[in-house]
Amino acid sequence: MSQRTDATAKKVFKLGCLPVLGLVVLLIILGSALDGGDGGTEDAKPLKYSVVEQDDSGNKRNVVVEVDTTAHLRKVFDAVADSLSDEAGYYIMINCSTGGTKDVDNRLANGQKAIGRMGAVTTGLEPGDTEFSTNDDRTCPVDPADQAKEKEDQEAAAKAAGIPPRPTGADRQSLLDALAEASPDVVKYEDKAVDAARNQCSAINGEGVRRIDWLASQRFTYKDVITTEEQGAKINAALKKSGFCEV
Repeated sequence: MSQRTDATAKKVFKLGCLPVLGLVVLLIILGSALDGGDGGTEDAKPLKYSVVEQDDSGNKRNVVVEVDTTAHLRKVFDAVADSLSDEAGYYIMINCSTGGTKDVDNRLANGQKAIGRMGAVTTGLEPGDTEFSTNDDRTCPVDPADQAKEKEDQEAAAKAAGIPPRPTGADRQSLLDALAEASPDVVKYEDKAVDAARNQCSAINGEGVRRIDWLASQRFTYKDVITTEEQGAKINAALKKSGFCEV
């Protein structure tokens, strides 16, 4: 009789444990599902961004980053900032990969990071501190229709300011040849020479602009290229003769 009672008790104990074990298993399954939900998966996804430009020398350094969406801009900034180690003041610019032009970025966010004493002097932050802000009026990705409208507006504004379109192909080469004939050194950096020529056209086409030759000398001075006012006069003459500044 005692053996039967013990066996019955063991059976009841086992049956009584089943609901408890089932509950435990259910809680484990629910916990795993919650951990693997959208939030957990999203956090686990690697951030998508590209560092397209980064200075590797100097006390003040620029870092340009491109992204495809406005999501997680702060995380992108933190990831980039954490990757920096040299003593300097860093200016981190986050742009959308769409919606910008060669002249104007679709800037989504800006940030700074100070590393070391020189970084603090350059940025105005305490060593190790960061600063971050977003441009909330920007979108990314940009709708193609909005992008086309923005481009039209920018071209109209440039024309009103006396700035010609950015030349390409044979027109670009003709401009560079004219500049090289006037002052050979300025075409050492071709893109900068083209930008300087377009901007100088605003002075040539403007009314009552003073010291136009000096303005040319300033615009065509970059990196290790030094342009004098006399050379600036020759550049102005070349731009006028070529017809490049006609808008």
